[in-house]
Amino acid sequence: MLEPDYCQLRLLEIRVGRRLWDSKSYGEDARAFYVSVVKPLRQLQRRGVVQILQEITAADDKTPIAVEIAGEVDLPRKANSRDR
Repeated sequence: MLEPDYCQLRLLEIRVGRRLWDSKSYGEDARAFYVSVVKPLRQLQRRGVVQILQEITAADDKTPIAVEIAGEVDLPRKANSRDR
């Protein structure tokens, strides 16, 4: 089974105006949240598509529980390039 392109999924969500993701929908699976949300958004930030990415962590842990795009988004800029 092929893995979905998580970066492309995040781009689609950004295009419709989504700027905040939280781990509640992933339940206890912090790893799944990291792999499918945090990591792709960090890649988009490195590409220059997302200007500012704010990671919100729990008080007792360093694991992100939410991620928010706080700055400008430049979708046409490298949005179609692949970072693998």
